[in-house]
Amino acid sequence: MAQQKPFILALTDGKAGHETQTQGIVQLLNQQQEYQVEWVQLNLPKKWLYRVLKLLIKFSINTEWLRYFFDAQTLRALEQKQVAYIVSAGGNTLLANLLLKQHLLKDQPVKNLVASSLRGIRANLFDVVFTIHEQQAVLPHYFYYPIAPNKMSALPLTREQAREHLGIQNAEQTITILIGADTKTVKIGKAAQWATVLQQVRKQYPTARLLLTTSRRTSVTFEKELQKLAEQYGIFQPHDQLTWVAQGQNCDIKDYIKAADWILTSPDSTSMVAEVVMSGSKLLVLYDEQSMQDEQIKHQLKFLAQQHWLYLLTVSDSYQISQVVQELEMQDHTSEITRKLNRVLDK
Repeated sequence: MAQQKPFILALTDGKAGHETQTQGIVQLLNQQQEYQVEWVQLNLPKKWLYRVLKLLIKFSINTEWLRYFFDAQTLRALEQKQVAYIVSAGGNTLLANLLLKQHLLKDQPVKNLVASSLRGIRANLFDVVFTIHEQQAVLPHYFYYPIAPNKMSALPLTREQAREHLGIQNAEQTITILIGADTKTVKIGKAAQWATVLQQVRKQYPTARLLLTTSRRTSVTFEKELQKLAEQYGIFQPHDQLTWVAQGQNCDIKDYIKAADWILTSPDSTSMVAEVVMSGSKLLVLYDEQSMQDEQIKHQLKFLAQQHWLYLLTVSDSYQISQVVQELEMQDHTSEITRKLNRVLDK
């Protein structure tokens, strides 16, 4: 009988942003398909109780507290498994992660990894703490990389597979456009400005296939105005693939990212930018300094631009898109992170 593969336990608090980071860590660890993966939904104690437990952890660790995060049946089932890694993301998962490791360590070696600020919990209770803050790079147990793990980390999807899903030939030039929406602190630009930039894209890449998608936050008004302007300017061609999310359409964003020769995105979503950067694709971000009131996003975008991992494109310099794209280089972030992570984990 073949020996069963050990497990990666992926703990989740149900939040999509945390799950994509957890998924990224799982994919980084499981590139050779050495492990089975089991997702475990956590029970979340009331906030006052969580605060009390976090305070008590500073003085002693009692694995009996696992009952606040797992029901008895789930915990018994986890005890029967050969577990190699426990992974999670987000502050709500910290205590469950470290307590489960201490509990399982009684019978087997197990390592735990987390992507979260620790909020006063000791770093030495985790084998790896992912951080995007450079000042933490020198601290024990911290693993610094400028982009947090996400669903594009070590994604087992090739360019060829993505193109096959979309019915695109390998030789076709393909450009992906990802458009979000205004936030309180970041304006993505008017539909007319996007139409101007897309005119330049079409002019400089007359035969390329465009894959365009908006987001759940994009307004119907913006979509319809952009559609109208694109029709006036003759931007879209019959073979382009357009997904207007506010009008009820949807696509697999992973296919859109992996299939592209290069990508143009709006600046409003740090998670979207991080996913595209992590994929290794050439990335242009439509950027207007005056419309960027979020200092954190501004700092992150400028830092990534300094690394030459993306280019901040203004409407006024859109005439030179093809030159910018030519000068950008593909990046292999997965290999770099994997090399460092294997060294930390002694793999």
